[in-house]
Amino acid sequence: MALQPAKAVGTDEAAMTLRQMLQLQASLIEMAHDAILIRNPANIIVSWNRGAEELYGWTAQEAIGQVTHDLLKTQFPESLETLDLILATGEQWQGELVHISRDGRQIIVESRQVLVSDEQGQPIAILEINRDITERKQHERENQEQWQFLAAVSKILSSTLDYSETLANIARLIVPQLADWFSVDLLNAQGEFELIEIDHKDPEKVRWARTLREKFPIDPNSTTGLPAIIRTGKSELYPDITDELLVAAARSEEELAIARQVGYTSVMAVPLVARGKNIGVVSFVFAESGKHYDENDLALAEEIGRRAGIALDDARLYREMAQARDQLEIILQGAADGIVVYGKNGQVAYANDAAAHLTGHASPASMLGTALDNMLASFTLIDEQGHPFPLSQLPFRRVVAGEREASATVGYTNIRTGKPDRWVSIKSRPVFDEHGDVLFVVTIIHDLTERMLAERRKDEFISMTSHELKTPVTGLKGFTNVLQRRLTRQGDEQGLHYLSRIDTQLNKLTKLISDLLDMSRMQSGKLDLQIELFDLDTFIQETVENVQAATLTHHILVEGRADTQIEGDKDRLGQVLINLLTNAIKYSPRSDKVIVHVTRDAGQAIISVQDFGMGIAGVHHAKIFERFYQVTDPEEKTFPGLGIGLHISREIVERHSGRIWVESTKGNGATFFVSLPLPREE
Repeated sequence: MALQPAKAVGTDEAAMTLRQMLQLQASLIEMAHDAILIRNPANIIVSWNRGAEELYGWTAQEAIGQVTHDLLKTQFPESLETLDLILATGEQWQGELVHISRDGRQIIVESRQVLVSDEQGQPIAILEINRDITERKQHERENQEQWQFLAAVSKILSSTLDYSETLANIARLIVPQLADWFSVDLLNAQGEFELIEIDHKDPEKVRWARTLREKFPIDPNSTTGLPAIIRTGKSELYPDITDELLVAAARSEEELAIARQVGYTSVMAVPLVARGKNIGVVSFVFAESGKHYDENDLALAEEIGRRAGIALDDARLYREMAQARDQLEIILQGAADGIVVYGKNGQVAYANDAAAHLTGHASPASMLGTALDNMLASFTLIDEQGHPFPLSQLPFRRVVAGEREASATVGYTNIRTGKPDRWVSIKSRPVFDEHGDVLFVVTIIHDLTERMLAERRKDEFISMTSHELKTPVTGLKGFTNVLQRRLTRQGDEQGLHYLSRIDTQLNKLTKLISDLLDMSRMQSGKLDLQIELFDLDTFIQETVENVQAATLTHHILVEGRADTQIEGDKDRLGQVLINLLTNAIKYSPRSDKVIVHVTRDAGQAIISVQDFGMGIAGVHHAKIFERFYQVTDPEEKTFPGLGIGLHISREIVERHSGRIWVESTKGNGATFFVSLPLPREE
């Protein structure tokens, strides 16, 4: 359907529409709550709506024809000439004006004024819309005064952590500005009220009031007053204290006589709140001044009570913190471990006596401000294998680099003194600021010298014993083979069975001796690696086939390919994979399969061995790679062993610049991962 052009509106119809719009506009102006007036360029009022009548008190008949600024005694923030100039440029003016009503009241209005011009641009009128903001401005002034008062209170509260001094200073500010009497009661450990502060401009009356409090203690079961405020957390306001109220509150004629003598006119009491708990009550009393409190005063008092409660709690926490700090200092200085706190820049911020002793300093004070690099310059550092310790692996530097916790075992010799080697375990943790940045690094230094020396002696003994055991075991293996051949010729099946059992045990003993020798070589740094380039997938397949040939209980599956070569000691890496596979079979007796996953990612090859056995609880994940560590669980069957297979595996992998780890939960099997770096492309 085609659109039809609109019919032209006739002149008579347009004129009628214009008249209707003007009538509607006039009705809206007349009904508006704001004062709307129109004045001509000479500032003579030509229109005055009902809102103007209600605001200023003059009727339209009385106002029309008057000069606006003379009638309202307008007070301008700037000159009238400036206002006229702004309007003449066609800009709208908006601001606050002060007018005087017919009955002499001062009225503050928010005024908007705009110049109305004809088609030729000649000014014909000024439209002025005024909104009464007198009450709002009064509230703003009152609020400003209250905020200024609260600012003064806050300044006092933050000036000291001595709450007695703080309350005395606040009392001097409140009396007599906000009260004739001011008091603060706190609950003690027994739940009783203690009068902590009371103030009046007359010191004699203060002493008199304290005496009365001792004579007439607060009734904890009272349904009003301080006990009720503590129970409910709600403030109490009594704008007018009548004699009836005094009679109802008095517990005796003597108390009533004293209350009448004080001459209460108004009272308010608000709770002191700290961390959501009501700890006391602040009371404000008007008496001889004859003043009265209202809801605005109560709001101010509650804010004072809130801030005072926080300040009092801060003061209490400060005292407790100071006591705890003193106790902590005693503990730290008496600790056997060295404790050092470094700033992010590596300078010592705190140290205890043990730390000074371990680092060769005369006292903890001599360490303060010392940079870590300057301290390190006095020592030569070695790792557990006797190799130079890389400074980038120091726990402090690893934590600053982003680790949440770092530890290392370090041996060191003081270059200046030439004292014997010392061994320490170093553990560092960060302390973060509110933005999550490292603020301090706390380092614990544990002296391992005696333990390391004992372990060295033990390693030497193990090495010597292993070498000594190797010779007779080799001889036994040889004699076993001779007997097996002889009994085979004789057809002695039973004898061959027993020799087979002996041979199996000798193989286990041989492996155990080999592991002990490997561990001894590792500890002494003498484990040599024969590095060569070989195909990883072929290596894995061959190793799996060898282990598969020795087991009838499990099927070993290989999933994925690496399609790459790696550089390493093929025999040693085979030792790692065999250990993981035999462990997977050993610790999953109720399963019938083990899966080897092979992948390549981001410059590394990843081999994982997954079993479906008993699993390993998270608490053991890091420790199972430690020397001689064994998982024990009273609810599970444990398997015999020295706990050195995984330790040797970790050492071999790490010497290939790789990483080994486990992912497991108890009862859900375990997956051991080995990542090895790929050769660099030339």
